[in-house]
Amino acid sequence: MAFTPSPAFRMANKMVSPLVRWGLPMGTRKAPMALLTVKGRKSGVDRTTPVALERHGDGWLLVAVYGACDWSRNLEAAGEATITSRRTTSRVKATRLEPAEAGPILRDAISGAPAMIRRMTAPYFSAEAGSPPLEWVREATDHPVFILTPMPD
Repeated sequence: MAFTPSPAFRMANKMVSPLVRWGLPMGTRKAPMALLTVKGRKSGVDRTTPVALERHGDGWLLVAVYGACDWSRNLEAAGEATITSRRTTSRVKATRLEPAEAGPILRDAISGAPAMIRRMTAPYFSAEAGSPPLEWVREATDHPVFILTPMPD
């Protein structure tokens, strides 16, 4: 099932974005919300969307839980972006992981997500928490997983 953001989804993003920009804690403790700003692959115009980031070493993991969507295609094309979290903005290099490496990360992100998030994203996955690892590797071809690494200013 391809993800198409509904008017309610877009409205929620518009409501959440200023709260994240102002530094209010949103999301979960494991994956707090941040704003991802990346150049549009066709327009070249900066596009900003709220995303959940999980700490990974010095950088972050970013999972496209709804599948390949505009922000993930833009991020893959640009190879870099800025993230804003708690009133701090960082330039980052984005590297899409290969499915073999991304599969276990995707499984853990979905399995460890709050029940509400699992219900919201379930229609976009054929694999379930107990599915064999190979099914999650297949899911990773349609659900990009990125490593975001801080870039020097």
